[in-house]
Amino acid sequence: MANNFFEIENVSFVAGGKNKVNNVSLKIENEGEIVCLLGPSGIGKTTILRTIAGLEKINKGKINLKGRTISSENIHIEPENRNIALSFQENSLFPHYNIEKNINLGSDRVKDDKKIQTKEVINFLNLNKILNKFPHEISAGEAQRASLARSLVSQPDLLMLDEPLSNVDQSFKEEIQVELKQILTNSKITTIIVTHDSYEAFYLGSKCGIILDGELKQYDDPYNVYHLPNSVEVVNFLNRGTLIPAEVTSPKSLENEDLGTITGNFVRPFPIGSKVKLLIQPEDLQHDDASNLKLEVVDRKFRGSNFIYTLKTLNNKLIPVFVHSHHIHQHEVDEKFGIKRPIHIDHIVCF
Repeated sequence: MANNFFEIENVSFVAGGKNKVNNVSLKIENEGEIVCLLGPSGIGKTTILRTIAGLEKINKGKINLKGRTISSENIHIEPENRNIALSFQENSLFPHYNIEKNINLGSDRVKDDKKIQTKEVINFLNLNKILNKFPHEISAGEAQRASLARSLVSQPDLLMLDEPLSNVDQSFKEEIQVELKQILTNSKITTIIVTHDSYEAFYLGSKCGIILDGELKQYDDPYNVYHLPNSVEVVNFLNRGTLIPAEVTSPKSLENEDLGTITGNFVRPFPIGSKVKLLIQPEDLQHDDASNLKLEVVDRKFRGSNFIYTLKTLNNKLIPVFVHSHHIHQHEVDEKFGIKRPIHIDHIVCF
């Protein structure tokens, strides 16, 4: 326990007298790591942040920060004594202070030599033009960025951000993500971010936690969460692939009625003859017009650098396929799309 910078041990998170997320255990091993929590609205992500901050109590388990228990059945350190900053999704600025004063309230808490310069944060969040304005005079996105700035300059032991970029324009969001990750990493500010955006979580987080049905379903690095999901629930939530029926035919192959033989390495072994659900992700299949395996195009999404084709099999299964946007032969809806054979998937994920 003492070796981990932050740890939650068998805690059930409660709001309004009702359990929201049960029996959660997770750890942040090193100072400066970023953890992202993903899950649908109302599942309890904000309740977790409020509890870690000390705004809600727990009746079982422990929450430890820097080797000290801050919450347990018998211990409850008050929020102001935790050195934890929590930035909510909604506007949490003081209405009678202008934006500059609101931001400086965070820096006023810092006693040691500051690792983060207030001016640097103001610049990268593009707040210079609104410093003299009051919260009611700015947009929701600007208010959210100002709240984020205040939390950053306070340099807490643990920073928690609740949907920090949900109101930020898409054109500006990716730039902020890059700068935010850089400043958090360089300043070694340990951070927990709640987001509904899986791409944001995969970029920012060194670990991602998926919360579904009142449980922490998976807690792993982003690559494993995406490519090696541990349950059908996680697959369905991420919505980055489809499950199709198949039969295991050898320790390194299986058979699907529509796609034929698929080879690769099973993430979890299954006995030969097992009927399974095989996860097919957009990157797993390759386009090949010369192939004799052709499926009908029912949808095509242009993503700038790529297309995602949705293909329908003879058994009416819908399969997504990723293709670079510069591929020579683009297909329209109702056309036939060739799939390269033999099909090989490096990591075969089945349930």
